[in-house]
Amino acid sequence: MDGLSDYITPEKLSGYWEAILPSITNIVIGLLILFVGMWFAKRISGVVRKSAIKAPNIDDTLANFLGSIAQYTLTVIVVVAAVTKMGIEASSLVAMLGAATLAIGLALQGTLGNVAAGVMLMLFRPYKIGDYVSVTGEEGIVHDINIFTTVLTSLDNIEIIIANGEAWGSTIQNYTSMGVRRVDVDYGIHYDDDIDKAIKIMKEVTASHPQVLTKPDGPWAKVVKLNDSSVDIQNRAWCKADDYWDVMFDLNKMIKEAFDKNGITIPYPHQVEIDG
Repeated sequence: MDGLSDYITPEKLSGYWEAILPSITNIVIGLLILFVGMWFAKRISGVVRKSAIKAPNIDDTLANFLGSIAQYTLTVIVVVAAVTKMGIEASSLVAMLGAATLAIGLALQGTLGNVAAGVMLMLFRPYKIGDYVSVTGEEGIVHDINIFTTVLTSLDNIEIIIANGEAWGSTIQNYTSMGVRRVDVDYGIHYDDDIDKAIKIMKEVTASHPQVLTKPDGPWAKVVKLNDSSVDIQNRAWCKADDYWDVMFDLNKMIKEAFDKNGITIPYPHQVEIDG
């Protein structure tokens, strides 16, 4: 025990502490740079978004995209500064990354593709924030577009995150961009009912709806199919894109009630049992 005490003296412990203290200090400072820098990058991103929105020629979509670019750029700078402060030289860091070029390239291939696709989405604008769209088979309102992903919110309030590469490489349906939409609904009536009377009722009910437009066309109704147990009549009406769902649901109710009042029946499947 005395030998160990002779070997580890207070003077030597003090020397060890003095030797490692700068490294510990640099690590602590590096972590502070990292956390404070991340917070600062997020705040700067918000400032960029707000400033861009105030510009007359920049909409919310581009403002969000610029904000995300600012945040990720500052994040990269902060990480490099923090790592350098911790004692890892930038040249050494580059050398380490260079040694794993193939692996990193394969790992980042999709990410870089998403960034490139994000830029293309900003240039060609197939959709913007607030549009109701169908992307990669998913439908929802565009909530955000950043350099990596497009975020949709479904009608039942589910967040849908789509990589920009997948969005750009898929068929995109924008239900909002044209300003107006056509509501198409099929109604089946009994074969014994008066077809012309049913069509007249449908047109009159549709025309009475306050959100139905007269342009590009007024209410339209025609027989589109003769089913096994019904004559199918399609009703078409134009409305503003934002009113689409209200108009469709309202017309379903209004036309059904009008049919009931005028003796027009909507057949339903019947099951017949035959005793052998």
